[in-house]
Amino acid sequence: MIIEQEEFQKKLKRINLAYFSDPDRIITISRGNSVVRQGEQNKRLYLILSGSVVSYRHVVKEDPETASTSHKIYKAFRAGPGDYLGVQSFFSGWFRSSSDLIAETDLELAYIDTATPAVDVEHYGTLLEQFVPAIVHELAARNTRVFDRTAEKEEALRMLHRSEMAATLGQLSAGIAHELNNSLGVLSRKTDFVLETLDNMFRQENAFRYTLYNKGLEGASSSSTSEQRRLARQFEKNYGLSQDVAKALALIPDIQNQPELLNKPFLSQLEQNLPYWELGHDLHDMKLAVRHATAIVRSVRLLGGGNTRREEGVNVTDSLTEAVALVKSSLRGVDFEMVLPPRDSVPGIFADMTELVQIWINLLQNACDALKIENTPNPSIHVECRVEKISSKDQTSHTTREILVSVTDNGPGVPKDLHEKIFRPNFTTKKKGLSFGLGLGLTIVRRIVDSYGGRIRLESVPGHTVFTIVIPTINNHGKN
Repeated sequence: MIIEQEEFQKKLKRINLAYFSDPDRIITISRGNSVVRQGEQNKRLYLILSGSVVSYRHVVKEDPETASTSHKIYKAFRAGPGDYLGVQSFFSGWFRSSSDLIAETDLELAYIDTATPAVDVEHYGTLLEQFVPAIVHELAARNTRVFDRTAEKEEALRMLHRSEMAATLGQLSAGIAHELNNSLGVLSRKTDFVLETLDNMFRQENAFRYTLYNKGLEGASSSSTSEQRRLARQFEKNYGLSQDVAKALALIPDIQNQPELLNKPFLSQLEQNLPYWELGHDLHDMKLAVRHATAIVRSVRLLGGGNTRREEGVNVTDSLTEAVALVKSSLRGVDFEMVLPPRDSVPGIFADMTELVQIWINLLQNACDALKIENTPNPSIHVECRVEKISSKDQTSHTTREILVSVTDNGPGVPKDLHEKIFRPNFTTKKKGLSFGLGLGLTIVRRIVDSYGGRIRLESVPGHTVFTIVIPTINNHGKN
C-alpha cells in the first residue's frame, strides 16, 4: 500500500512538472475575485500553487403551487495548494463550470487548456491517459469532502434535534410542574392532617404509644447496618426480646443512650405496640419524600429558565441523612455504613439542599445497581463525610476548609477508559445489564458539583470503587 501510494505521488509530481511549470501559464487572482463562475465556459485545468479557493453552488428551486422560485447558495468545498480545479468541466468535454470558484485568499494558479499538447505520448499515452492520476486524486479529494460535509450535517442535525427536544421539554416543564404540584400539595396537606390527628389521638389515649409514635417520627438511626445488627443481638440477649422487636428497637436513633426506653415497663409493652413506632417512622419518610419530590419539581421548572434556591448555612450531613432515607429500599441486602462527623463540626455552606441530595442519591443508586446486577457477594457500601483544611496557594498563611464525601462500594468497578465517558450526557455502557452513568445521573452530579466550584475524584478497581465529592466551604456562591 505504501509503495502504491509512493508511485501515485511520483506520477502526480511528473504531471505537475510537465504541464504546470510554464511561467507563461501562471496567473494570480486577488482575494474575493472569481476564477470562474457557475455556468461559464471553462476550457482550463488549474493547479493551485498557493492560496485557497472556496466553491459555491447556486440552486434555484421552483414551487409549482405558488409559481415562485427560491435561490440558495451552498458552500460545496474548499481547495488549497496541490489541488486541481476544473477537472470535471475540462475532461468531460462539457466545458461549463458547475460552481463558482472564489479566491478565499490571494491565489497563484498554473493552468493548461484545450490547446495544450500531450507530452511524450509514445511513453506516457494521451493527455487523458496521463491525467488519470490527477483525476483519481481529485475524485478522492472530492469524496473525502463530501463525507466530511455529510458528517458535519448529521452532527448539526443531531444537535438541532437535541436542542429542539430540550426546548420542548422546557416549554412542557411548567405544565408538568403545575400538575405534579397539585398532587403533591394534596399529599402534603393530607399527611399533615394525619400527623395532627394521630398526635392528638395518641397523646390523649396512651402515653406509651405516644412516645413510640414520636420516636418513629424522628426517623431511623443513621448508624451502619452492622452496628444496628450488633445492637439488635445485644437487645435480644439482654432483654429477652424477639428478633423482630430487637431489630426495630435498634433502629431508634441513639437508643442505647435513652434509659427511659430500655426499662422493663417500656420493653414489656413494646412488642404489641411496635406498629405505633412503625407508623411514626413511615409518616416521617412520607414527609421527607413529599419535600424532596416538591424540590425536584422545582428543579424541573428550571428547565424553562430560572435559578435554584440556594441559601446560607446548609449542612452537608443533613443532606446525606436525607438521601439515605430516600434510597433505603435500594439498600436492602447491602451492608451499609455511613460515618458522619459531629454535625456542629461541619461548616454550613451556601447551597440548595435538593441539589446536594440529588448528588448523593445518584451516587448511592449507581453503587446499588452495580452491586445487585453483578450479584456481588457480601455487597457493601460505605459513605464517609469529613472536613479537611487546605492551605492557600498565595503568599499568605490563610487556610480554608473543604468538605469531602466519599461513596465506596465493593462492586465490579468502572473500567479506566470509561472514567470520563460516564459523566457525558446520555452515555450508557452495558455490562451484564449494568448501565454506567444512568443516562443523565452522573451528568447531573458533575453539573451540580461544578456549579459549587467542587471536584469529583474517581478511583476504581474490581472490588473497590470510590467516588469522592469535594466541596469548598467558601466562595461556593456558584453558578445556579
